[in-house]
Amino acid sequence: ATSYFIQRKEGNILVDSPRFAPPLVKQLEVMGGIQYMYLTHRDDVADHTHFQAHFGCQRILHQDDISAETQGVELPLEGTNPYLLAPDLLIIPVPGHSKGHTVLLYKNQFLFTGDHLAWSAGAKRLVGFRRYCWYSWTEQIQSMRKLLEYDFTWILPGHGRRYQASTDQMRQQMEQCIADMMA
Repeated sequence: ATSYFIQRKEGNILVDSPRFAPPLVKQLEVMGGIQYMYLTHRDDVADHTHFQAHFGCQRILHQDDISAETQGVELPLEGTNPYLLAPDLLIIPVPGHSKGHTVLLYKNQFLFTGDHLAWSAGAKRLVGFRRYCWYSWTEQIQSMRKLLEYDFTWILPGHGRRYQASTDQMRQQMEQCIADMMA
């Protein structure tokens, strides 16, 4: 899966866990380390324990996706209400792919979607992945509808292609995605 790094003066965030590779770790140190490791869901956690031990970061994962491998997470999220981590960081529960899947909205512009949503270059549209929906397709559709409440211009997925559009175009793409998922 693709991981992302958000550099912020208030503290950096690593979105989902890459492999703990020495060149990457050195670069993250140069860029100010990691305050939070935000894990979108249960399966893109790779070497999260190594990053936590090295940087002392707080790991964030929804309670419904915590397993034996992630039981030491410092900030377990609960429920279905959005969680404001900081004024520019909103975590939105979007069950579907997994029961505890969440997305991260940064600066009301960038939506880090994990395995919830991506751009399909072949279909030239936003897609949810029914084939990889482990929890509930019905819930995933409902979660897509929930995202219509927010404005953003970037989709940054764990798998699939990134997508950028105006707020209006993004809303149209989201509405089409939901219609396609219901078909």
